[in-house]
Amino acid sequence: SIYIEVEEAPMGTWKRPPAITCLLLLLAGCSGIKVGSDYDPAADFAALRSYAWLARASERTKDPRLDSSLLNQRIERAVDDALRAKGLTKVAAEEADFFVTFHIGIDQKLDVTTIPTTYGYYGRWGGFYGGTETRVDQYEEGTLLIDFVDREKDDLLWRGSGQTRIREHRSPEDREKRVREVVGAILEQYPPG
Repeated sequence: SIYIEVEEAPMGTWKRPPAITCLLLLLAGCSGIKVGSDYDPAADFAALRSYAWLARASERTKDPRLDSSLLNQRIERAVDDALRAKGLTKVAAEEADFFVTFHIGIDQKLDVTTIPTTYGYYGRWGGFYGGTETRVDQYEEGTLLIDFVDREKDDLLWRGSGQTRIREHRSPEDREKRVREVVGAILEQYPPG
């Protein structure tokens, strides 16, 4: 975190108890998975019962965290399991009703938090004087897009997206668990409506 500046506040500024300030900072720093989706309203999703993975061109992001066959395999396994749970069947490409593919990326983000600070008791009428403290936290946010593509027309039928703060996971099991959490949150939105 980077401390920016402290501004003087007028006499009588309320002093926030330290426990509440700590709780607010913790809550502000926590971020879940933000999900969204878009789809073709003319598509008949009830007729889509089988899928195949779309052959992916080798997307090189020049970020070794993303250019990883291990990550790709984890995402594909998680999607396969989630779609199987929805009653969809993975088949050969020529038999599929639709294709599935995904895209991943990482963006730099800033989280800015301003909290009141207090310096002490002021004057005979009471009150506290102080200012505010602004903290800037730079972090990385990962995005996963899962696309369902019409096999015949090559048009996008459905897109689910998930964004979450990047965390360092120390073991393959932790990475697998996090991928499954994100994929599960995205695919909870399918089918639309």
